[in-house]
Amino acid sequence: MSNQKISAEFRRSVVDEFDLEAYEVTTLDRACAVLDQIQGLEDDVKTRGVIVRGVRGGLYPNPSLKELRAAEASFLSLVRSLGLSDADSGTGRGSASAAARAMNRARWGVRSVGSAS
Repeated sequence: MSNQKISAEFRRSVVDEFDLEAYEVTTLDRACAVLDQIQGLEDDVKTRGVIVRGVRGGLYPNPSLKELRAAEASFLSLVRSLGLSDADSGTGRGSASAAARAMNRARWGVRSVGSAS
């Protein structure tokens, strides 16, 4: 599966499952870009190996390994900021966003932009 197919499938599954606000879509787009980076880094490690030769002939860990760890941490942080990890725990995603929208409606008597109710 190519990079774009993985991130596109992830984006599609998130958009189908959750009602995202505009700022959350921006975060989702960034998470998808990081997912593409992760796939590219994994491909580099598969192609060149874990250990690579430096410019002077010495053996070194593939620099993509460090970048891969950083990209994975970034991806997880972005996903957590969306609250998507809550969906797996059974507590349901969006309860905080739904509660905030309900609170805004109660407080101001208006709907939040993008709310379904």
